Amino acid sequence: MELPISALMAGLTAAMVGGLISSFFKSGNVSINGPSPALIGIVIGAMAALDGWEYVLAAFVCSGILQFAFGIFKLGKLGDFIPSSVVQGMMAAIGVIILGSQVHTGLGVSFKGANDWENLMAIPQSIINMNPLIAIIFANSLLILAWHPYVKNKFIKYVPAPIWLLLISIPLYMLFQYLIDGQITLFGSQHSLVPSTDLITLPENLFAGFLTLPNFGKINTLAFWLVVLSVFLVSTIETLGSAKAIDKIDPLKRKTNLNTDISAMGISTVISGLIGGLPVITVIARSSVNINHGAKTRLSNFIHGALILLFVFLLSPYIQLVPKAALMAILVFTGYKLASPKVFKDASLKGYEQFMILTVTLISTLLTDLNKGILIGILFTVVIHLIRSHLPASLFFKYLAKPSFNLARIDDHYHLRVKGVANFTNVLKIRAILLDIPENDRIVFDFSHARLIDFSMLEFVSEWGKDYADERGGSFEVLGLDEHLTTSEHPYSIHALPQMVRKPLSKRQKDLKEFCFKNNWHFEPKINWNIDYLKTNKFFDTRPIEYAKNQIRGVFSNEVNWEITDITFDEGALMTAEVHNATMMRLCFNQDIPDFELDKEKLFNRLLDLAVKEDIDFGEEDDFGHEFSIKGENKEEIKLFFNKDMKAFLARNNMYHIESSENEMLVFRYFRVMGINEIQDLVNFGSELVSMIQKQFEIPIEMP
Repeated sequence: MELPISALMAGLTAAMVGGLISSFFKSGNVSINGPSPALIGIVIGAMAALDGWEYVLAAFVCSGILQFAFGIFKLGKLGDFIPSSVVQGMMAAIGVIILGSQVHTGLGVSFKGANDWENLMAIPQSIINMNPLIAIIFANSLLILAWHPYVKNKFIKYVPAPIWLLLISIPLYMLFQYLIDGQITLFGSQHSLVPSTDLITLPENLFAGFLTLPNFGKINTLAFWLVVLSVFLVSTIETLGSAKAIDKIDPLKRKTNLNTDISAMGISTVISGLIGGLPVITVIARSSVNINHGAKTRLSNFIHGALILLFVFLLSPYIQLVPKAALMAILVFTGYKLASPKVFKDASLKGYEQFMILTVTLISTLLTDLNKGILIGILFTVVIHLIRSHLPASLFFKYLAKPSFNLARIDDHYHLRVKGVANFTNVLKIRAILLDIPENDRIVFDFSHARLIDFSMLEFVSEWGKDYADERGGSFEVLGLDEHLTTSEHPYSIHALPQMVRKPLSKRQKDLKEFCFKNNWHFEPKINWNIDYLKTNKFFDTRPIEYAKNQIRGVFSNEVNWEITDITFDEGALMTAEVHNATMMRLCFNQDIPDFELDKEKLFNRLLDLAVKEDIDFGEEDDFGHEFSIKGENKEEIKLFFNKDMKAFLARNNMYHIESSENEMLVFRYFRVMGINEIQDLVNFGSELVSMIQKQFEIPIEMP
């Protein structure tokens, strides 16, 4: 179904409302609010189901009212009822829907199948019938989006990929238009370009394009409320997930009030729907860029909305130079990120059950609709838990209906004993029990009598415990999981009866094992999910760590312990995350070492320093300050640390990035895993660095 111009303007309306309105009501400090690509598939389906854009706007308004009430009555906790793998399956399905529906336009082909599956299956035919000129712009845009995360140049990285995409796709379209006007035949035949259909088009009267009123004429139909429910579910789930992810990469580590944010998005969605806009949610892509470019307050969200308003009304002629194929590339790439192989790999690392739940939810959503897909995913999760628990069905469902949680005060702590089945269906129950735990106390979670503990329950307990420690000064401990066997080494994987299967070592791991044996070093290849000890390094303040593995430990001749680990971490979050695997060395000091960041000086570092003045000045006559970029708060202490011998040593070994934070030092060279020779070089460098520091401060160093 062809969307009207007013529908195409709806995204801009939502972006403006998300900035100019949401900023006054929301809780999130650095999040950006606006429309989400995740709703593209739902909007297209809603148009087909309700047969009119005005009816779809009315559904947006009703979903916003529902979302506002959801937050006002503090029901954000109900999001815990949907298993995380079902949510991932739902998002993956949305990604496939986006990809299947938008790739045809990107290839210059007009196609609209009867359903999402037909759209997906028709992609090969659209490739055969594609317009090569449009397809080149589309493919080039995809390459830019895919290539940008791996570029090392800081200037290119600093400018977001979509900006580069526009800077290249617009001149490319103009070039093709010139070649065709010059009667030059490409690819063996003449292909046409039609600006009215190939480029973004805005109405002559922009106010008329924006201000489209909703029609509530179908509010009494089932189809209408199914659309309302679909929009509500996706908007709420994505806002909750994005807000939690943004909190993890907020450099100031502030916590978002989820209920306040949900209500704020509800208010904004109502206003947006009433004037012709899409639903407003917390958008992870723009939020990640916002944080990476130094945003600290909600003012950044307001400015985002204001700039869009100015650009649309002042620069509309230039906006209409943008090829649709370039925008389709952004949507298709977003769809791919939502359903990329990494999504399935990550699920399988958590246990084959999580992979199965994700896959079943994905396929069910594609074959039915979003609401039925989620329901089927939840029911399938229950079936998996029934099989894994090895309980009679009657007893299993009795535990689901009446979970057994016993909280008692024992000596100096609270003891919460869990029996039977502890899964996503009773997270709300345990959350209510934990409300009685006072501040500055200690609680022990005892799962020794539980037949099955699922991913959602263990994830909740871990997150609640960390929040309790950070915000209320308490402590927590989890007991009773040692007797349970799992199908994954992930700490949140289902704990039940089946034997855990250990994967064989890879070739690199076998080589590392032999290498460590020859050098009398300890080698542990398995994945380590308990990586909180690494988070003291400032480098990981805005780079969430997924896991560490291939840990090497040894002792230098002067009795100094060290470790080298392959660390998997993200830059950004959720579907915007750029995943890196890097080999890093970690050293911990038992006396004060200044906090600093040292890197090889480059042109872009100098340009940034001119703007923000972060680099420490060692004086014009000192070549060290010109060769390296050094940052830190206590500048005088850092200057004393980098004495003459230390400067000379680092000048001879200028390939490593070094960060010191809270008396821990992190040393690495690449955003990739190292080979054996490179690891040996890193060990040698670490040994010399430790000797230099011991010589300078005469302090012993040991691992905590």
